[in-house]
Amino acid sequence: MNAELMEHPAELLRAYAIATPAARLRVIKQRLASAHGEMGSTRLVTAVSAVEALARSLVVHASGRPASTAEMRHRQYRASGPVELVEEVLRLRGAERGAQHFGQEDWELFEIATLYRDLIVHECTYVGQDRHPHLIAATETILRGLIELSGLESGPKAVG
Repeated sequence: MNAELMEHPAELLRAYAIATPAARLRVIKQRLASAHGEMGSTRLVTAVSAVEALARSLVVHASGRPASTAEMRHRQYRASGPVELVEEVLRLRGAERGAQHFGQEDWELFEIATLYRDLIVHECTYVGQDRHPHLIAATETILRGLIELSGLESGPKAVG
């Protein structure tokens, strides 16, 4: 049992590395739908992680990059954070930087949301309920913007 448990995370990473952005978006939509009723801090973690996962997939599977090298590129970008990954997606797509593309306020709130996400996850804390709505809304704006920019289907039902 332990050996199987030890192997499973690596299998998931391989599967997510080779999955197309459209396939990743399907999983992300399912996760967002189940997070819709969660309390603020948990929902914030899920929303920021959704942006990070989609952005990483879009970078790994960017136009002109062969599918056969997806696992290697996924490892290359595995430690990159959400802000860096979104900026890389924008660069690869020839779009403006984050603040210009998404709007200064939403981009700044998204940057702050990533800081809070990291605190929640790594310091086992929570964010005051008064902060969640603005941070989650900005993060959802970034996610919808990535979906639109990449030409993927309309946004996840749990977003917006």
